[in-house]
Amino acid sequence: MSLERKDLRLKLNPDDHAALALLADAEERELAELAEQILVRVVRRRVHAAMVIADKARRLGIAGNAVPADE
Repeated sequence: MSLERKDLRLKLNPDDHAALALLADAEERELAELAEQILVRVVRRRVHAAMVIADKARRLGIAGNAVPADE
């Protein structure tokens, strides 16, 4: 049994919305369906990249202590 998908609301500027709508239309897909696919792909790639970097840092002995924010 899979978990229920969560709802997300976001805003795009008119040009980006129009571009996304054109892509969805060209693929004969719903706008939200295409937006979800694109967003999920980007999120998964970025999380994977962060995990790869963390693994490499760990192997190099970099502790990963937080750096204080600039004041």
